[in-house]
Amino acid sequence: MERAQSLMKDKAVLENEIRTLESNLKGMSATRETPLVDAEGFPRADIDVASIREIRRSLICKQNDLKALMAEIEQSLISLHQGTQEKSEPKAKPATMRRPFARISIVEHNSPASEAGLLAGDKVVAYGLVNASNHDKLRLLIEETSNNIDKPIDVEVERVVDGQPQLVELKLKPRRKWGGDGLLGCFILPL
Repeated sequence: MERAQSLMKDKAVLENEIRTLESNLKGMSATRETPLVDAEGFPRADIDVASIREIRRSLICKQNDLKALMAEIEQSLISLHQGTQEKSEPKAKPATMRRPFARISIVEHNSPASEAGLLAGDKVVAYGLVNASNHDKLRLLIEETSNNIDKPIDVEVERVVDGQPQLVELKLKPRRKWGGDGLLGCFILPL
């Protein structure tokens, strides 16, 4: 129940951020579809093209985050009404003091990341041989992924469950042709 309520609060925050960005666009006399070039293909001089592009990019990211969050809310509510625990809570144990180095921001539906049990908001503590003590962690994470296509990678994430951080161990199997972009189907951001 607490998980669903927390997700609903996150949803409200995201929706407010989207409304603010749309308001900022309107304040610049633009919309999501306003052309940024004139009839001859040159950037328009009457609007701030760079700022509008950045706001549009932020809007797209926020809407993708909202879409993933809605899927997570749906799963949470289904689990709540069925009286079962949420899917993919394998080997959850109290989090240790290991430092996370990345955060999962979006998980695509039916992706390898989704099938492994990754959730938006998870903080990556270990990804195969990569952990917070490595230099250039994201480059190593990319290498680890591309070197292990169709092979399971041990992933440890910190996830808040019922208000308490838990360490969750997962097996992630990168693959091509899963129906979306990339090998994982999730966005990983550095912390």
